Amino acid sequence: MGVFRMNKEELLEEMDVAEMTLRKLIQRHGFPHPRKAGAQKIFWLVSEVVAWLESCPEAWSERG
Repeated sequence: MGVFRMNKEELLEEMDVAEMTLRKLIQRHGFPHPRKAGAQKIFWLVSEVVAWLESCPEAWSERG
């Protein structure tokens, strides 16, 4: 099975949040940090995002 990943635009759309909300989730609520591929490309592993969502419903409900 391959590794599934999302770029920032895909993640923002899937989670229906703004970039500032994503930054707050990373800084304040332990959301997974992005991974880097090369100098410019960042992405998130879907498995890490799903694990965070499943284990951290309080942080997710406080989004914004």
